[in-house]
Amino acid sequence: MARRMPWKRFKEDLPERLLRERDIGYLDPGIEPMLERINSVPGLATTSTCIGRVTIVEGEWPWERGEEAARIVYKTHTRLTLERLMAALSLGYCNLWLRVSPPLLHVRAASEECALHLLELARRTGHKHSGIISLAGEAGIVVEIMSGAQFTLPLTARCARTVTLSAPSLERLVSLVNETLEENRRRLSSLAESVSRDPGPCEWTGPESTP
Repeated sequence: MARRMPWKRFKEDLPERLLRERDIGYLDPGIEPMLERINSVPGLATTSTCIGRVTIVEGEWPWERGEEAARIVYKTHTRLTLERLMAALSLGYCNLWLRVSPPLLHVRAASEECALHLLELARRTGHKHSGIISLAGEAGIVVEIMSGAQFTLPLTARCARTVTLSAPSLERLVSLVNETLEENRRRLSSLAESVSRDPGPCEWTGPESTP
């Protein structure tokens, strides 16, 4: 297993890495200002990030892997449109699922106190499905942050429709999808603001810098 980069070096290299990821299109639309606020805190450094997304998935079950893996028919990190939903339904798949996934952030914290403070702020801003996923020594403590605002809905199952194809019904579904996306972004923005306003023990990166 590859040895993780020490936390301080990872933090120092972060601006260059984020610039590179932006240039090649790895940063999701709209997430950069939130990452800037989180990374402005001395004791925090983001790793992998996703602002949340909408996917339409073909497969018997959307969570299947391997030979029976589900296949993404459509994906977007922005608002779903009625036209795009209707186009997916017209493809004739026997099993089609609509999924709204919440933002997912992995953040390296410089200390245990910092990680616990970040978790407290995450849960306070609606990210209930968050926790520490790695104690990596000098590489820091990795915190996974995720909201519970998500859902999966079968559009067709075993070649039968499970949603009403009337325009009003589909419009309501699209509206629900987009409201969920907006709520997740509101929560993520609230977290970024809370972290920058109240860094707590994340203001310092080690005993040598503690006042």
